[in-house]
Amino acid sequence: RCPESLRPETVRPCLLPCRKDCIVTPFSDWTLCPSSCQEGGMTVKKQSRHRVIIQLPANGGRECPDNLFEEKECEASPVCYSYRWKTHKWRRCQLVPWYVRQDSPGAHETCGPGLQARAITCRRQDGGQADISECLKYSGSLPSLTQTCQIPCQDDCQFTNWSKFSSCNGDCGGVRTRKRALVGKSKKKDKCKNSQLYPLIENQFCPCDKYSAQPVGNWSDCILPEGKLEVLLGMKVQGDIKECGQGYRYQAMACYDQNNRLVETSRCNSHGYIEEACIIPCPSDCKLSEWSNWSRCSKSCGSGVKVRSKWLREKPYNGGRPCPKLDHVNQVYEVVPCHSDCSQYVWVTEPWSVCKVTNVDLKENCGEGVQTRKVRCMLNTVDGPSDTVEDYLCDPEEMPLGARKCTLPCPEDCVMSEWGSWSRCSLPCNGSSVRERSAESLRQPDDGKSCPAATETEVCTLNKNCYHYDYNVTDWSTCQLSEKAVCGNGIKTRMLDCVRSDGKSVDLKYCEELGLEKTWQMNTSCVVECPVNCQLSDWSPWSECSQTCGLTGKMIRRRTINQPFQGDGRPCPSQMEQFKPCPVKPCYRWQYGQWSACKVEDAQCGEGTRVRNISCVVFDGSIEDVGKVVDEEFCGEIEPIIDGNKKMILEETCTVPCPGDCYLREWSEWSLCQLTCVNGEDLGFGGIQVRSRAVIIQELENQHLCPEQALETRPCNDGQCYEYKWMASPWKGSSRTVWCQRSDGLNVTGGCLVMRQPDADRSCNPPCSQPHAYCSETRTCSCEDGYTEVMSSDGTLEQCTLIPVVVIPTMEDKKGDVKTSRAVNPTQPSSNQSGRGRTWFLQPFGPDGRLKTWVYGVAAGAFVLLIFIVSMIYLACKKPKKPQRRQNNRLKPLTLAYDGDADM
Repeated sequence: RCPESLRPETVRPCLLPCRKDCIVTPFSDWTLCPSSCQEGGMTVKKQSRHRVIIQLPANGGRECPDNLFEEKECEASPVCYSYRWKTHKWRRCQLVPWYVRQDSPGAHETCGPGLQARAITCRRQDGGQADISECLKYSGSLPSLTQTCQIPCQDDCQFTNWSKFSSCNGDCGGVRTRKRALVGKSKKKDKCKNSQLYPLIENQFCPCDKYSAQPVGNWSDCILPEGKLEVLLGMKVQGDIKECGQGYRYQAMACYDQNNRLVETSRCNSHGYIEEACIIPCPSDCKLSEWSNWSRCSKSCGSGVKVRSKWLREKPYNGGRPCPKLDHVNQVYEVVPCHSDCSQYVWVTEPWSVCKVTNVDLKENCGEGVQTRKVRCMLNTVDGPSDTVEDYLCDPEEMPLGARKCTLPCPEDCVMSEWGSWSRCSLPCNGSSVRERSAESLRQPDDGKSCPAATETEVCTLNKNCYHYDYNVTDWSTCQLSEKAVCGNGIKTRMLDCVRSDGKSVDLKYCEELGLEKTWQMNTSCVVECPVNCQLSDWSPWSECSQTCGLTGKMIRRRTINQPFQGDGRPCPSQMEQFKPCPVKPCYRWQYGQWSACKVEDAQCGEGTRVRNISCVVFDGSIEDVGKVVDEEFCGEIEPIIDGNKKMILEETCTVPCPGDCYLREWSEWSLCQLTCVNGEDLGFGGIQVRSRAVIIQELENQHLCPEQALETRPCNDGQCYEYKWMASPWKGSSRTVWCQRSDGLNVTGGCLVMRQPDADRSCNPPCSQPHAYCSETRTCSCEDGYTEVMSSDGTLEQCTLIPVVVIPTMEDKKGDVKTSRAVNPTQPSSNQSGRGRTWFLQPFGPDGRLKTWVYGVAAGAFVLLIFIVSMIYLACKKPKKPQRRQNNRLKPLTLAYDGDADM
């Protein structure tokens, strides 16, 4: 019987969310362990690997594994043994043996080029003898055993060895000398006496000992002198944090020589620091006034509260003891309940005065009048009301009337007594009961008159003349301590109150008469937390310097919290550690010198060799400082290791390209460490660094013979995740500069996606070749001012046409007519050079060839002006009518009357 069209659906589609399992990346490779041997006493190294969550689980999918990070200890590396080559003195120069040279000319000569040799041994670091294989294994290649030398011939000049240099006198710019002398027959040879070829004296500038000190780094924290604490009141309370007063802060000093090389600070007659006095401000606690006197009880009847207060005298500062919670006027209150006897203060009335008739009947002296009486609030004692007090102490709602109407009865009227008290309403007050009061007849009226009713009734209405009563308890007081106690155990109290159904407190007897049940606890224990100041440990000794040398080392000392503060105690300071810069020490290291030019034996190009030396350099400990060369004695105690490699490479093969050859350039510097990142997060696969060698092609026809560009990579671990973003400068004409910027602000090549590169050029295509045309910012061709565009059917600019121009001459111009001209070019200056007049050019046509809006406005204004002129001419030429004569044509005087209207 149901209509089929209203039948509800029995099938509907629904979505069962697919289960998503957690997806994590594979573990990264294990981080590298130290491959070289370790010094004795080194800590055990660890290697680790980790993986990253790519997708979180959803809808009951498989949870992610707990172990995203794994760590294991490296295998113990062999302990290093240090070895070094020891070279001995060169022996005498030896000629090549005669039997070797006998087949060559000059075989019997006893002078000329020869060889000298030296002994080389392998030593341990402690100086002991070692097998030569250990040095070959750990100290690099064997130093050269021989070198070329020269045995002077009879015709050669012979000299003594150079003497030692003379001492310097210490002045900058001084010179020191060394000498040698001719020996034997050389003294008599003229060529040997030529001081230009064979100098006997050699001069050398003395090292200049000019040093300058410069401050480096930041100031240290303010540090109180060791062993003397200038504190508040000149003493240190045990466990109390009152360390304050005058201290000193320090800044490290670096000493440089005249070549701007870092040297020991003692050269600058400095102990390594600049000292500056500083103040550690002493803490000041919150200061409150003494307690005020207790106020009166807030209620004159029933339970109320009484209050006393303290007010703020001085706020805490420099970490002083804080104030308790203050109100908006910076006061703290203590509140206790109090109870006032409702009959303590009572209203007392005097008898009513005689009724004073206000509407006197002269015959009878009777009628309506007024009675008054005095009403006072008085202190109620056992003996009754005694002293008059302020009216506010009594209940104002209970105040009796001080005046009322009265009637002075006439002789024939009935006289009634005063009304008695109202009877009590029966509870509950539900409007079904009444109360009544009565009066008695004191004198009967004359015949014909009757007395009023002697009884008056009134319906009992809740909160008007009928009330319910119930017990109520006040809020708890603040925690009350024993006398002179400031913290510890105390008591909180509250009081019982009898409250009328209209909310007014009344005497407890009203509730007691009803026998209501009392179930409340009036007292409970409480605790006021005692203030405990923060207590700190002593400062620890200064730590070792964080750097063995350089400018940035610092020492740290710390302290700990032995007792945290409690309640209103003095809080702990924020500074739990202090730092102080270390004295600056120069850093030394061995460093390769520059490669020499590639030398090819007996040829101008091809494969040859190049050499380099190692030098001792001083640097400031930073990566950026390339160092400055110093005497090798400064590196005497440093093992020759460069870039972590003990094996020195002082010679290598090289190639001098022949004309037309392709060749590879030197290796570039290693790039920055590049990590594999997703959304700025490292995936944990480690990083790589890249360097390359560019191919130089001298002849393009030899390009097929050129080698490929060389590329090398190596793993690294100190990279960062960067983001790359295209940046662009403002447009200048039709071009702007576009570059790729890394998230740390560095401009880079590569890194940004080429497909997202913004346009750097917005020139028009095809170019705007028409006269008076230019390329606009929208990359379309437009015409200059004064010309309008003529477009072709395909939407491109065909030509720029000159716009017709209206020329309006000035008053000084003799030509008074207005001409339309197409021969005036508005973009060119006027030919009127006399300066007596100016010409304005009005362009009525817009760029689209249509009339501009203002042309229509001018035409409409001219039309209205023409009508106005014609109307004025018509009115001026019209013949006026003759006025009609009137009898008694005297004008009446005009009188203005002001009617008080303010708008007039």
